[in-house]
Amino acid sequence: MQGRAGARERFRKRLVQLTWEVPRGLRPEFVGTALLVAAVDQASKAAVLSRLQLGESVPLLAPLLRLTLWRNTGIAFGLLSGASEWVGVAAVLAAAWLVLHHRHRWHDSPLIRLGMGMVLGGAAGNLADRVRYGYVVDFVQLPYWPIFNVADACIVVGGVLLTLGSLRAGRPV
Repeated sequence: MQGRAGARERFRKRLVQLTWEVPRGLRPEFVGTALLVAAVDQASKAAVLSRLQLGESVPLLAPLLRLTLWRNTGIAFGLLSGASEWVGVAAVLAAAWLVLHHRHRWHDSPLIRLGMGMVLGGAAGNLADRVRYGYVVDFVQLPYWPIFNVADACIVVGGVLLTLGSLRAGRPV
């Protein structure tokens, strides 16, 4: 009887190792942030799509902030407009490179995991738009700045956090 109980305990411990120790970088700061960013991005876009027509603009904190529904076929902040098919492919490749390039650094810094989660969550939110609509839904308009969305903002902030985390860990970005 002791042999079976011991074997079960060893199996249980090994299962815990496989599920918790191998993907050490997949901690709440990474997975939770990516899921939260993608969910908030998609929810905000759904809310704007249900209330505004394309090109319609509503002052939120005038004159600093307006909600303006816009279709973005390019990359963040409207750059490379009209390149929608290639942008989706490039976004997937960039996200894959990011994960592979930083996978050995995830344990170094919570900033790296948080930054990765923000970048990948933002990329997932924008990619979902490209798959669903053929373009990305943008709606945040600031004076003298291109219209953007929650995902774009999270990608930029996540990139800054990745850089800071890498520098604090003493490794080049």
